[in-house]
Amino acid sequence: MPRGEKPPLAGLIDMGIQTPYQTGQPFPVTDPSTLDAYAGAFSGIVVNESWSQLEPSPGVESWGPLDQSLAAVSSWNEAHPSTPLAVKLRIFAGRSAPAWVTSQSGTVTIEVHGNQVSVGRWWTPPFETAWHAFQGALARRYDSNTLVRQVSVSSCSSSTGEPFVVSGALLSQADLKSAGWTPQAQEQCLSGALSDYSGWKHTPVTFAFNPLPTSQGPDATFMDQTMKDCAASVSQGGPKCIVGNNDLSPNVANARYSGPVVAQIQYLQSGTTAPTVYFQTVGARLECQTISTGMAYHAESIEVWPPNGHDPGFSAQSATTLSQWNKALKSGLPPTC
Repeated sequence: MPRGEKPPLAGLIDMGIQTPYQTGQPFPVTDPSTLDAYAGAFSGIVVNESWSQLEPSPGVESWGPLDQSLAAVSSWNEAHPSTPLAVKLRIFAGRSAPAWVTSQSGTVTIEVHGNQVSVGRWWTPPFETAWHAFQGALARRYDSNTLVRQVSVSSCSSSTGEPFVVSGALLSQADLKSAGWTPQAQEQCLSGALSDYSGWKHTPVTFAFNPLPTSQGPDATFMDQTMKDCAASVSQGGPKCIVGNNDLSPNVANARYSGPVVAQIQYLQSGTTAPTVYFQTVGARLECQTISTGMAYHAESIEVWPPNGHDPGFSAQSATTLSQWNKALKSGLPPTC
């Protein structure tokens, strides 16, 4: 394994709560005690943080919130030594950019889950420069941390942690256009995403893909090339890059935006740089066929939703069933549905 890379996560991953990002609130300390009844059913847990929590002033990092979450997972592992959890780290940018960044980049109003919110202009040089520098600092502190096994790429993201999802690109096109956003600007930003994560020498990064939206419909041309670049990243001296998509369902191959992603995954699997693959389920509903479909498209890990007050998430399944699916992902042998 080149450069002492950590092996990619395999198995089920608890994706953690997303509500704080959607509501513009700080993320709380990760609470792995929600998995006490599911020891052995998960291989990892996502630790979510916002950029503004970790760099409240230019170049002045505040690692306390992240360190507390990592300590909570470490304590859980000490109590469950035979079924430890690894950490996938997801730092939200977009709406979670610090005020000092948005004051430099300017802001634009976009739609996030039905609400109009103000976010920094993520495609502009001030924003990109600040994000690149922050990622370098983050990598210097945590790349050698053995608990942190994967890092989610969130460069150029706006409404979610997904770089290719441009909220408002069609719904609020006039606002984005007046703010200087163009499809070409988004592509230029995305072209530098892996460079942002170049400091992660030992920790794989996961990259969520979708075709870019255009007035003519989804365009997969740029996405296909970026997926190739991701698959070849480590051979080019970049970070180990895991391709993926956050809309996994049994119907993924026929879905408008995720269908082209799995088609390109299949194409890349036949080449010399077959990528490692992850998925996140499209919603909180979880069924055996979803896991089986993900594995049919070469998934080694699948992020699943926790209970969120509206949907039961993974709690709709028994711990025994989840453990079986976790083992299936680790072994590469799909479950019988």
